[in-house]
Amino acid sequence: MNKIIMAPLANRLETLGYQVDNISYPSTKADKARLFKTVDRLVGDGPAILLGHSLGGLVITEYLFTQKVSIEKVPLVITIGTPHQGARIAKDMEKFKIDKLLGSAVQFGLLPKKFQKSWPVPQRLISIAGNVKLGARPLLDRVWGEEIEESDGTVSIAETQIPGMTEHIIVKQSHTSMVYSREVVRIIHQKASRFSS
Repeated sequence: MNKIIMAPLANRLETLGYQVDNISYPSTKADKARLFKTVDRLVGDGPAILLGHSLGGLVITEYLFTQKVSIEKVPLVITIGTPHQGARIAKDMEKFKIDKLLGSAVQFGLLPKKFQKSWPVPQRLISIAGNVKLGARPLLDRVWGEEIEESDGTVSIAETQIPGMTEHIIVKQSHTSMVYSREVVRIIHQKASRFSS
């Protein structure tokens, strides 16, 4: 994801006193080793709180799991609209045989068949989900004749949950609007401030 999309959120967190490293990576052409090396450098000796939106949360999970990052270095992960159970919208792309558009994103667990069955790392996880169905998800639910799930328009609320998470919070936002939401910033600040003192 281009860091420009996360810039308003990063700026609001910096205004609250957080040191923010907002990184860019090509979602469909990510070089996992290079990306993880960048995150390693930024985390340093920690402690650092990692925050990711959508695929970014899956990237964080894969980073912590494969790099075996200690809870002392990263005590807390906050995800926004992350499909911890894999994204059915990605599975729907497989049905249409257009999953090649996902590129390298599948290496991070985007397809439901590759997701972790429970939170695989010791860090605390706070997952924030939206419930405003603005996006392709409700349309695809109708196309496939399946039940229309509660979602943020891209990721269902159920997909943002995973056994072992610390807390699950639902906000009245869409998948994209969560990144720009003052309420989401307030929640992040409330949860992160316990770990950054």
